[in-house]
Amino acid sequence: MAQPPDKTTGVTPGARETGVKPVSGKTSVDAFLETLGRSAVTAQAGRRGRLIFALDATMSRQPTWDLAIGVQERMYATAAALGGHDVQLVYFRGFGECRASRFVADGKGLADLMRRIACQGGHTQIARVLEHVRANTREKSVGALVYVGVAMEENPVDLAALAGVIGLLGV
Repeated sequence: MAQPPDKTTGVTPGARETGVKPVSGKTSVDAFLETLGRSAVTAQAGRRGRLIFALDATMSRQPTWDLAIGVQERMYATAAALGGHDVQLVYFRGFGECRASRFVADGKGLADLMRRIACQGGHTQIARVLEHVRANTREKSVGALVYVGVAMEENPVDLAALAGVIGLLGV
């Protein structure tokens, strides 16, 4: 039987140490936003970065979906104040559904897109997300991919190979 995590460290006995200390969701998000707000990074005139924000919208995410919408809206509002970047929402859910939005310029636009999505049962489709990023990057540069999910049901070797390819493209 699995042992519960240690109450002081959050690490399950026998689990591999990662060196990352667990923190509460609100505290870590607030710290991130504060750090980002102090950042001296600004966009070059006429050049906005492009980021693909990918989400697992399978049923395992349903309990935290509304919270995630608010967190993402705050994060991108902070980023927009620094010069911003354009964000494309990519999500998967159900059995074989993987969709990409248009690129939006602010956190409100991203939150509006997320509010239209209802979580559905299904398996992860991370490979489809990575393939989308690869194809999109070949058309026009994408600076980063952010993926938020709670599970991975695909072959990690295959996903690592795809991630390596998009890394070589500069993502």
